[in-house]
Amino acid sequence: MIPNFWIEFCILFLASIVGAAAVVPYSLRLLRSSAQKKPLRMSIPMLALLSVVQTTVLCGIAIAAGLLAAHMVGLGAPYIEAILAGASLPSGIGLEIGIIFGVLAGAILLIADLFFLPYWPQPILDATKSTTTLENFLASLYGGINEELLMRLFGFSVLVWLLSFVWQPNPLIFWSINVVMAIVFGIGHLPALKSLVGKVSHVMLLRTLLLNAPVGLICGWLFWTYGIEAAIVAHFSADIVYHVFGTVVLRRKLGVSN
Repeated sequence: MIPNFWIEFCILFLASIVGAAAVVPYSLRLLRSSAQKKPLRMSIPMLALLSVVQTTVLCGIAIAAGLLAAHMVGLGAPYIEAILAGASLPSGIGLEIGIIFGVLAGAILLIADLFFLPYWPQPILDATKSTTTLENFLASLYGGINEELLMRLFGFSVLVWLLSFVWQPNPLIFWSINVVMAIVFGIGHLPALKSLVGKVSHVMLLRTLLLNAPVGLICGWLFWTYGIEAAIVAHFSADIVYHVFGTVVLRRKLGVSN
């Protein structure tokens, strides 16, 4: 067994619970703005509870499998592991680079999204106008923590581990998997978009992939270079710029007072 495996697992699992709970207000807001409104079969509190439980169970499985696979191919959570081992933190500026790259990515994505604004379906416009700053901030925790644990710690690590039976992990393997996971990351946002707007147009499909895949590429590179912690802070920083500050900008463009 990997030293301190269960403690490391518990730390990441607790973080995933925080992220799963944090996104609930934002998700409920989108549900109210959805073009696919249907009578709810259960109360809002029960729906929220089931959502948190489902997400945490999925993340728990992903974290356990992801940690095992990551350690087998030299990946993982080096900052957490160093603290648990009582060792010095990794040298370099991985977390700082993650924040810088995340902020830059969020700003670029916001500028790019302004070009798509004329093509936004009404439910997305309604959601942008109605979500609060706190809801957007809390949703950013889910993006930074849970999505990175699923996409990078689990998905990326498991693919590298599987391919390691055929090829020795190398930069080409890492970049190939990074591209695959970035595309998967972009596609993974389509179900939520479809539930919100109904039929997804070609323009909105392109928007979803273009706004998410680049973040996936950056976070994948940060993960294998500096660890999952760097990927998490980068994703969170990008979401803060895009979802929190970006919503303020978009509302002004839409003529909505904040």
